[in-house]
Amino acid sequence: MDILKPIDLIEHPEGGRFREVYRSGNTVFLGEGNIKSAVTHIYFSLTSGEVSRFHKVASDEIWNLYQGVGLNLYTWDGSETAPRCTELSASNNCFCHVIPAGIWQAAEAIAGDVLVGCSVAPGFEFSDFQLIDPNSKEAELLISIAPGMVRYIS
Repeated sequence: MDILKPIDLIEHPEGGRFREVYRSGNTVFLGEGNIKSAVTHIYFSLTSGEVSRFHKVASDEIWNLYQGVGLNLYTWDGSETAPRCTELSASNNCFCHVIPAGIWQAAEAIAGDVLVGCSVAPGFEFSDFQLIDPNSKEAELLISIAPGMVRYIS
C-alpha cells in the first residue's frame, strides 16, 4: 500500500518525521503564569522498521491512525509493570488512543509505512518533551522488566 505523505515533514528527535499543522490561537492558563495554546496537532510518519523511541510529554496526547496497516503504540508508567501495547489498525477496529500526560510512550509501524496524527492538549511545546535517556535509571528498569523494549531506547 502506498502511503500519501504530507510534504515538508522534518526529522523528529524521537524518530520519524513530523509537521505541525495546527496550533490553537486560544490559550489556557496554567500555574505560575504559564500560558499555552489550547491544543496542537501534527502529522507524524514512520517508515517500515523505524521506531518512535520512548518519550513523554507534559500534556495528554491523542494518536489517530490515518494511513497504513497500523501502529503498535507502547505505553509505560515508569513502574515495575511491563509496558502495554495498543494496536491502532483497521483489523483491530481501533483508530485512536489517548496517552495521559507524563506517561512514557513509543511506537512502531506494524508493516510498511504509517501516517498518524497527534493532538496534544494543552498544546505541545518542545520544552515539555522528554526523550528517555539510554543511561538513566528509567531505561535500566524498563530493560530489566521488558528486554525487548531496548530497541525503543537507543
